[in-house]
Amino acid sequence: MGRVTRMYRWIILSIAAIPVVLTGLRPPSTGFTFWTAHALEKIRPYDAVPDRPQDSVQISAARNEFESFQIVFRAESDLEGIDVQVSDLKGPDGAVLPASNVTIYFERYLDLPKPSSIEGRPGEWPDALIPRNDRYFGEKRNAFPFKVLARHDQPIWIEVYVPPSTSAGMYRGDVAVTISGKRETTIPVKLEVWNFDLPSTSTLPTSFGLNGLTAVRQHLGKYTNDNDVVRFTNLYRKAALWHRVSVHNGSMLPPRASFNGDKATIDWTRYDKEVGPFLDGTAIAPGQPLYGAKATSIDIPGVRNIQREQEQILYLRAFAQHFREKGWINRLFNYLWDEPPPVKYDELVREGKLAHSADPDIKNLVTASFHPEWDGAVDLFVPLINCFAFKPGNLNNCDQQVEQPKMPNLWWYQSCASHGCNNTIGGDYFRGWPSYMIDVDAVANRIMPWLTWKYDVKGELYYAMNESYSRPEDAWDHVWLFGGNGDGTLFYPGRPRTIGGTSDIPIESIRLKLIRDGLEDYEYLVLLSKYDGREAAAKYVDRLVTNAHTYDRDPAMLYNVRREIGERVSKANDRHRK
Repeated sequence: MGRVTRMYRWIILSIAAIPVVLTGLRPPSTGFTFWTAHALEKIRPYDAVPDRPQDSVQISAARNEFESFQIVFRAESDLEGIDVQVSDLKGPDGAVLPASNVTIYFERYLDLPKPSSIEGRPGEWPDALIPRNDRYFGEKRNAFPFKVLARHDQPIWIEVYVPPSTSAGMYRGDVAVTISGKRETTIPVKLEVWNFDLPSTSTLPTSFGLNGLTAVRQHLGKYTNDNDVVRFTNLYRKAALWHRVSVHNGSMLPPRASFNGDKATIDWTRYDKEVGPFLDGTAIAPGQPLYGAKATSIDIPGVRNIQREQEQILYLRAFAQHFREKGWINRLFNYLWDEPPPVKYDELVREGKLAHSADPDIKNLVTASFHPEWDGAVDLFVPLINCFAFKPGNLNNCDQQVEQPKMPNLWWYQSCASHGCNNTIGGDYFRGWPSYMIDVDAVANRIMPWLTWKYDVKGELYYAMNESYSRPEDAWDHVWLFGGNGDGTLFYPGRPRTIGGTSDIPIESIRLKLIRDGLEDYEYLVLLSKYDGREAAAKYVDRLVTNAHTYDRDPAMLYNVRREIGERVSKANDRHRK
């Protein structure tokens, strides 16, 4: 894909060229091909077999980190019954990383009728990841064994989680490839575990939109009851947390409130049961990945449903007091306004000051740049990323370029302004921005936290994770929204009739995995800054990033910088512990 340096490995197997290492295995099928790829390559069905053959996998990770790779299969004629299994990974001094920490996914293609931007392309793209055995209920799904269509590439995504208890060092295992239950070959895997840990809770606050009601409709066909809304909300909320992301909206079911004069009575029982485990760090069970992870943000639901201002004040005051008592207040925000037009500025200021009159600890969030007339009403400014680096062809989405000293509590967000919000393909303005679209290169999906460090932004907001669920059509078939493929859609509805098993689950996307990879990269920068100062981290960021729309698109460069930081942090941690 363009400049992308291919780092994957392949083997073409034929009866006439069986390597010695395969002794004891049955001869592999003629015309059956496979190779390995890193996680920053999106394999399309007609991509050519790479030029540099390799026959092994080598990845590196910190403790409490996920790291992935891919295996790509191809055959000259239709071939059924292909399956893969990953062994335990054995490390130094008898240490073992069990295979139970590995999740294997089938990459499902989506056929995109038109490109998201001048950088995109129509056709089949990999995105939805159907697990062999899901992490939510441990159920076997129907994606494996699978069929490879004649002369089509079929990638498999393999995700390794490194538990906090893992000893540092080199671990070795393998991936067994079978056809119809008989082993074809074995691919060696090496995992280097660095001697430091990533935190379970993201250092960078995030808030991605989630709609539990539309999740119920996509999974069950219609709204059923509020309990199902909460159930599906928390399933998806947990999926987001496993990817180091926190959500807003959710079930959108506020606590039950009643008002009598100057007194508000709030029943917190149902609300606390829903959000409490995510704020307290108990939503993820012991022994599961990222145990102890906490949501980094949460919004106040239901304020606009209350008509009288005095009752709004009582409600907001009760929220702040309850969150203060629970120890959650530093993560609470009031989503005051989304992209306010000028005609609404006076109303915005009035509502913002009303919230502050209820309790000064309430932080009002507005998706807009700094406006002096909003002083005293807005706490968290969240401008478009486009407002940080103007370029020719600016679409007037920004009334001014962001000046960070004016906004100490600065978050940001990306939107269709980066790829074009209409059904027509825009010009050169839409090149280069980070993107969560399907049909862009993988680095564009992962780079956002690096840019966040570059600009010293304190958090990231994204408007939705399941926006396509709001349509009456099946979300698997309609991911084109606001001029982009996958805009606001990072999940697919995993219904048993679609993926097998008996329980509904969220189907994660490759893009969500890459977003998590970027958030883990951010933790590397945090740790390096801790040991060697922020300037040391900035130098590595500057090797990748020039500005908000200019960064190195070569996966090899990102991996090299990440490796250098990982090795440096590992050594610094060794020194620190002595």
